[in-house]
Order: sequence, then structure tokens, then C-alpha cells
Amino acid sequence: MTSLLDGIEIDLDRVQVALDGSRWLWTFEHTEGGEPLMLRIDVAGAAILPLPDVYIAHGPLTPERQPVTAAQYRQVLEAA
Repeated sequence: MTSLLDGIEIDLDRVQVALDGSRWLWTFEHTEGGEPLMLRIDVAGAAILPLPDVYIAHGPLTPERQPVTAAQYRQVLEAA
């Protein structure tokens, strides 16, 4: 699922990393106003905030990098 925040599409199915390094995951719940609720999942402790509040308090979000799989390596090498 995705959500629009200030014209930027946020992929809620992936862990999001804020500018300050905090890591956030969608709880699959929404506020009464329809904003996604995000759970902080790093060592600083758990917190639940609406997506816009995470953005304001912790900075812009980017999806966490995912490791490249062996299948992806094979696909690239076979295409070359």
C-alpha cells in the first residue's frame, strides 16, 4: 500500500528510514482522519505516530535498502 505525503508517494509495505536515522513501519492502522499510523522499530524505543508527524519530527522518509538476492544477480548476468 502507498500513501501520499506532500506529493511524495510513500511505500507503506517497506520499512521507512527518516533523515535522523529512525526506522518506521506501518502498523496497518489509520487515524480517524485516515493517516497511516507508523511504529518506530529502532533501538531508541517504540513509539506510534501518524505518518505526517513522523515526517515533521524526524525528517523525510526513504525506503530501507533491501539486499540483492542471488536470483537478482542471476537475472542480470543472464541478460548480459
